[in-house]
Amino acid sequence: MILLRFILAPDSWLLNGDVSRYFSPASEKAAKACGDAWHQIDMKRIITGLLAVAAWLALLYAQSFIFFWLIITAISLIAALEFFTICLQSEEKTLRPLLAAIALLPVVASWFQRVDLVYAAFIAALMLLAVLAVFRAARLQKPFDLLLKASFGAMYTGLFTAHLILFMALPAGSAWLLFLTTITAASDTGAYFTGMSLGRHKLCPSISPKKTVEGLIGGMLCGTGFALLVAFFLLHGVNLWRLAAAALFLSALGVVGDLVESLLKRSTGVKDSGNILPGHGGILDRADSLLLTAPVLYYLVTYHLLG
Repeated sequence: MILLRFILAPDSWLLNGDVSRYFSPASEKAAKACGDAWHQIDMKRIITGLLAVAAWLALLYAQSFIFFWLIITAISLIAALEFFTICLQSEEKTLRPLLAAIALLPVVASWFQRVDLVYAAFIAALMLLAVLAVFRAARLQKPFDLLLKASFGAMYTGLFTAHLILFMALPAGSAWLLFLTTITAASDTGAYFTGMSLGRHKLCPSISPKKTVEGLIGGMLCGTGFALLVAFFLLHGVNLWRLAAAALFLSALGVVGDLVESLLKRSTGVKDSGNILPGHGGILDRADSLLLTAPVLYYLVTYHLLG
């Protein structure tokens, strides 16, 4: 009955109800903090999140490589445009479409479902960016800075994203993608509520002041627990202990991915990478964790380190 009440009207017992019936005085403060966290959630954010989850599940269920490639390529293009919008100087803004197109080369190459061609496309992108920086050097104050930013962008939004598409070419690829996204989604949710209710020690205040060590631990445990649940039903022939260790590591790595994007935004004075997702910001704001975790899990799977 307590669980049903939470599902139907969580704030009625977290804030307005008599929480002492369910919690000791020592834990009542944590319950109140959870209630505060619940009220801070924007309904627009929830609706966007639910629609995104439904679309992602439908995309995985379809198991159509062509359709998946088209969707992820389009998303990668938007992410690349967001990245270069954030980091380019005013004199470099005219290069944004060209830089985004070059960064997209590894994603385009993933059409052939070969990781060697993806890396070949990434190397080609780096060469094209070097040529572009050389020939535009006379018009730019810091051409080498442009080369560094563009190279990182090609790796971040191109090479890393391409591994999501490479997953779909694997046996049980859609199941592994669901496993991966469950880790990141559950970790974010667990970290949010754990941090709001129990957070005391700042994790990285200079980059993300709201993140806490307690939130990190709660997120890792939550992400691992839900990921193992997905693995139990959808992934067969894997070692659950290795999978648990991998899930813990990927949960922590996802936080690093989040912090990298926060570092990028803080360095350029930007709050969100975009506004395409109401209540969430841009594509990079939602995909930052996946960009770092996807390549790691891909090689753990392809090198049979989880069996």
